[in-house]
Amino acid sequence: MNRRTLLASMAGTAAVGGCSAREAGAEHAGRPTLAIASEGAGRWRIRSWQWQAGAWRPVVAHATRVGAKIRFSGRIAAADRAEVVTRLNA
Repeated sequence: MNRRTLLASMAGTAAVGGCSAREAGAEHAGRPTLAIASEGAGRWRIRSWQWQAGAWRPVVAHATRVGAKIRFSGRIAAADRAEVVTRLNA
């Protein structure tokens, strides 16, 4: 395949298979990563992200280990809650 054929093929694929970000689920495209940072023994800062008003907004919470349980203060995005609990209990 020569260069011209490759470029024409790529352009055709983009034109035929193109869709808007809204159709592709913009709320999941480019989602920032979940961050869990230790603030000392048994204390963590959690930064998750929530899709609001057409943009990713940070949601911050703190976690503290109290005995065998973990207590949360603040909010954690619903999509990240299970992963946070799993990672802190590991």
